[in-house]
Amino acid sequence: MQPDKRHEELCMDLMSKHDVLVDLIGDAPFHYVDIPTHGNVGDLLIMHGTLAFFHKKGLVPKLIAPYFAYDTRWIARDDVIVFHGGGNFGDLYPYFQNLRENIVQTQKRNRIIVLPQSLHFSSKEKMAASAKLFRTHGDVHICVRDHVSFKMAQEFTDHVYLLPDMAHQLYPMSAAVNHPSQQTLRISRVDDEGGAQDALPDIDVATVTDWPEFVGAREENINLFRRAIGAFFRRGMGRYANRMLVRLWIAYSARLVTDAAQLFARHDLIVTDRLHGHILACLLRRKNIVLDNSYGKNSRYVEAWTSGSEQVTLQKPNREIHIARSDAMSAVI
Repeated sequence: MQPDKRHEELCMDLMSKHDVLVDLIGDAPFHYVDIPTHGNVGDLLIMHGTLAFFHKKGLVPKLIAPYFAYDTRWIARDDVIVFHGGGNFGDLYPYFQNLRENIVQTQKRNRIIVLPQSLHFSSKEKMAASAKLFRTHGDVHICVRDHVSFKMAQEFTDHVYLLPDMAHQLYPMSAAVNHPSQQTLRISRVDDEGGAQDALPDIDVATVTDWPEFVGAREENINLFRRAIGAFFRRGMGRYANRMLVRLWIAYSARLVTDAAQLFARHDLIVTDRLHGHILACLLRRKNIVLDNSYGKNSRYVEAWTSGSEQVTLQKPNREIHIARSDAMSAVI
């Protein structure tokens, strides 16, 4: 098998695993809730992958809304609530979890689907309290991205599905770069999920950045979108915000995703502790070394889904690894 062939087959297989979502949503009208309106490119990749999946399957959301501009009074009897995926299921990012718990508590008649998530709680007590609340609803379906999360999610519902991240629906991606450099891009977290990582000797790192630095001055535009959507919602014009402003935001955020793809495509090796740094590299068919985040999310994901690719190397702390730089040579770190 040619080197790239194994990676291509793996990526195509990952996309096919999402087909179960078509049956879960069915023919019902559905809300796509909790979309990201910030500069985290990983979340934007998830959103655009989700929208690509909907388009491929002929699924059209009744409405799309961020967490701060969503009114449960919009939910009709037969509507399905589909929550954005990612890594915010737990108490690390309480705003998003609070919305999920509120809808679980108040919308007993509606099916609730959580798209692929990684679960993390700071204590067993907090997890148990949230799970008890979810168990009061009989039609919650939680999709998870790794085996540890799968086991945790079984405390919340009997309907748990092990699925890859929705960003894989963007495969294959291309970027307008004629020739990549022979150097390395490193994407290193600067937030609370950043993990302590070993140095990477013998690798020529040309660029070091993180999503906030990459977004840079465009953060002001992102904040304008957030403020505008919030302002319309507070003035009772939330449906207009869903129809118009959210569509504009989706178009604008697609530009950020394209720019991130161009940055990655200019390098022949990506080193990252960002899960979606890894996934974006896979979408672009770039070799990548995956470092872990603060609570093991990245290694759990690679071990579940992408370790079979010849493009992917998972580095665990204090382990010597080989990086395939070409068919003929490798570097040892």
